Amino acid sequence: MYMTLVKELLESVLRFYRRLLVKKNPEFDNIVNTLDDEGIYVEPGFLTPEQCQLYIDKIESHIASGECNIWVDDEGADNRIYFINSIDENFDEYYKNEKIRSVLRNYTGTSDPKGMLLAAKIVYKEGNVGSGGGWHRDSPVTHQFKTVCYLNDVDETNGPFQYIRGSHRKSDVIRSYLSKVFNAGQYRFRDTEVESYITSNNRHIDSITGNAGTLVYADTKGLHRGKPLEAGTRYVLFCYFWHDSIPAQFESLMQVK
Repeated sequence: MYMTLVKELLESVLRFYRRLLVKKNPEFDNIVNTLDDEGIYVEPGFLTPEQCQLYIDKIESHIASGECNIWVDDEGADNRIYFINSIDENFDEYYKNEKIRSVLRNYTGTSDPKGMLLAAKIVYKEGNVGSGGGWHRDSPVTHQFKTVCYLNDVDETNGPFQYIRGSHRKSDVIRSYLSKVFNAGQYRFRDTEVESYITSNNRHIDSITGNAGTLVYADTKGLHRGKPLEAGTRYVLFCYFWHDSIPAQFESLMQVK
């Protein structure tokens, strides 16, 4: 646990100085302040219905072509095209969206991120575990900025993004280690562990439902998952960003041009 606490402290110092030195856009202070406090901010209507349909049609076209690198889960429910921005100009334009980049800079202090766009289609299958494979943190130490954009309407039945507000805060993470609710450095969690965490910290699960075009800004150091689907289909665009480099585990998911 000692080394994990040291890493948390060092990450806090680095992030503080990055945010201090980077040129910020005050227009997005409200989004960043909400991320600091809650770990999540929801913006309806980020994309138009026409833009959403265009992206859905393109996702279906790429899947049908069989010409790109597609990751599929064991249940055959979750279909993911990582790095789709590297093979499709329309998706690359979205990935480089200046508003998303400005919020990223303000929140993380990262002005030249490494990253990629993931286009995902998840369908209902018996026994599906939802997008992301259950409750997790994208990083047990580093604050991780991600955006999630719904391309079709999402309600409680077709896999809404779920988040536990406040679970991204370092004080909250360290307290959960000291109280032994979670193990130091743990980033995958059973439902029973999450239930214990919610009870001991007076938290609740927030299901983010919304119409097509809804954008979620999230610090995915916080506890989150895609809720297992009860019916239907969900199309989503995920923007991933890192400060230094893309983690090695994503290399096999890159697209071959």
